[in-house]
Amino acid sequence: MNANMYVFMMRFFRFIRKFVPYGIRKSNFIQKSWSLLRPKLSETNKDKQTHLRYFEVHLTDHCNLNCKACSHFCPVADDNFLDVESFRRDCIRLAELTNGNILVIRLMGGEPLLHPQVTVFFDIARKYFPHTKIAVVSNGILLPKQPDTFWQSCKKNRIEVHISNYPIKIDRETITQKAATFDVVLVDIENTNKEWKKYFVLDIHGQGDCQKSFDNCAQANNCTNLREGKIYVCPTVAYISFFNKYFEQNLETTEQDYLDIYKVKNQQEIFDFLCKPMPFCRYCNVENQESLEWGVSKREISEWT
Repeated sequence: MNANMYVFMMRFFRFIRKFVPYGIRKSNFIQKSWSLLRPKLSETNKDKQTHLRYFEVHLTDHCNLNCKACSHFCPVADDNFLDVESFRRDCIRLAELTNGNILVIRLMGGEPLLHPQVTVFFDIARKYFPHTKIAVVSNGILLPKQPDTFWQSCKKNRIEVHISNYPIKIDRETITQKAATFDVVLVDIENTNKEWKKYFVLDIHGQGDCQKSFDNCAQANNCTNLREGKIYVCPTVAYISFFNKYFEQNLETTEQDYLDIYKVKNQQEIFDFLCKPMPFCRYCNVENQESLEWGVSKREISEWT
C-alpha cells in the first residue's frame, strides 16, 4: 500500500464511521476493519512497506488490576508515569522518520488512566500523526469516573477507547452512555471465557531457539513497543527489567534487542529490525504456551516461568 492509498483509507474509515449505527461502532466492527490494513511484516515483504503499521506506548507502567502472568510485567513494575516532553520528542522523531504515516498507535500501560495528564498525550499524538488510528487502552475500571473533559478530548482528537477483555465487573452502562454522548468510538469486548492464554513462558536460562521463538510468537511484530526513544519488537523485552529487579534475575538485554530512533536514518531501518528475531528471543519458550484461569497476580515467579 503506497502512501497516497494509506491516507485515503484513513479518511475513508473516518467518513463511513459517521453512517454506522453506534451499536455496531462500539463492537468489533471498527477493530476488524482496521485489521485488514495490517499486513504481517516479514523478510519477504519488508522492502515493500511504505509505513510503520503499529506501535504501543506505556503512559504508566503500573496498573490497578495487576493480572496474573501479565506480559508487560505490570504487577511487579514500579509506579512510573511517562514524561510528557519525552513522549513529545519521540513523536516528533517518529513523525520525521515515517512522514507521520503510522497505521495504529495505542496508548496503554499499565493502566493509562492512572496518568494525571492522560489527555495531554492525546493532543500530542494527534498533532504529529493526523491520519493515524489512535486508541487509549484501559481495563475500564476508571472509565466511569473520567470527567467530561476526558471524553471531549477523545472526541476532539479522534481517540478511540478500547476496553481490554478481562472478566471483571465494570460499569459498562455508564461507559457506553458517555461514549455515545460524546460520539467516541468504543471497542468493548466482553470476555465470557475464564481461561486466559499465556503468550509465553520465560526460559530464564536462555536456551531457546531465537528464530523458532520469533516465528511462533503472537507478540513479535504485532506488539511493537516504543519506550524512551527505543523501539522493541515486543513488550516482554521492553519491560523485562521489572521482572529482573523484582525477582533478582538477569535476563540480559543488549543493544541488538532494540532500535534507537535517534540513531536510525530512515524507517526502512525500522522495518529491517522488526522483521527478524533478536538475541532476547532465546528467553521465550513460546511453544510451551498454556491456558490458565484469569486472576490477580500473587507476584510469584512461577506465573511467568
